Amino acid sequence: MSNITEIDSFLTTINTIQTNFSRYGYLIIFILGNIGSLLNILVLTRPNYLRNSCSSYILASTLPNLLIINIVILFRILATFDIDFTSKSRFFCKFQWYVSHSMTLLSRTYILLACIDRWAMTSTIVRRRAFARMKISMIIIPMAGIIWSLVSIHVLTGQKRIKGQCVLGSNSYAIFFNVYNTVLVGLVIPILMTGFGLVTIRNVKQLQSRVNHRAQIIHTIIINRANHPSAVNKKSYDYQLLFMVLVQIFVYILTNFPFVIHSIYVTITINCSKSSVQLAIENLALSIAYVLVITNFCTTFYIYILTSAKFRKDLKQLLLHNRFIDKLFGNGHNPQVGPRPITNGIT
Repeated sequence: MSNITEIDSFLTTINTIQTNFSRYGYLIIFILGNIGSLLNILVLTRPNYLRNSCSSYILASTLPNLLIINIVILFRILATFDIDFTSKSRFFCKFQWYVSHSMTLLSRTYILLACIDRWAMTSTIVRRRAFARMKISMIIIPMAGIIWSLVSIHVLTGQKRIKGQCVLGSNSYAIFFNVYNTVLVGLVIPILMTGFGLVTIRNVKQLQSRVNHRAQIIHTIIINRANHPSAVNKKSYDYQLLFMVLVQIFVYILTNFPFVIHSIYVTITINCSKSSVQLAIENLALSIAYVLVITNFCTTFYIYILTSAKFRKDLKQLLLHNRFIDKLFGNGHNPQVGPRPITNGIT
């Protein structure tokens, strides 16, 4: 009798930890994610970034991030307060999982494309560098959205509402989904990101080596700096974006690793009988792993703030210059406080 009481007490403790961890973890991600995504949009829509193909992929990834934060995470927050739409409605069950799966893959794809773009930009082969153009990114961005929207349709048929729970419909589909998701998210995308990242770093080193051995190139850069500062700034933005993307790849791999390990474990043991204690521990591990995965979609802005001096500078200028007030008055100054002072020609 005492053993049963101890087990019940242990299960209650585990469930409480899981609920609180999920609730407050998701709340923090929800708040920081929305703030970061909106500030990301404000900075990346500035002229210096809008002309860059790499930043267009990063900007495109903000939309699926916002959908994940405001649909998937919001549903999960409500579930911790016993307001679970996915367990009460077949539509919300399938809709939430479809958005979660398709937008997660789409966001990661855009970051992968940003990495490929940096690889092409740093290549010594002209035909490869042609890929790093706005014209190309404007074609690929909607194409990627259409592809993942169609590929993810299988989630609508595989996800079911069984006994008041929104779960994978059968063991066979669960095995398929876990293997497919693990291979795609845990192997294919990280390997491609890492591969293109390493090759890009090699390209940058080769370019720097060539510059160091060619005095004429150095002389040209000095002249350009004096006569064409915008060209130098563009190059600087290119390399800042490269570093931002590489750090984001590292964070992606680090935060996805626990989820991949958990998916492999669940797939291997899916037909094994498990005790209530084992199931409770697995659910807690899944909650922790999933929260780590979701942080990918709210940390983009904060990664850029930490890794890019230019990004911080642009954000500071954006906030201090009160662009919204300027647009309201339409003449670049506030009539209540007089004309705005000139700040070294920066508008």
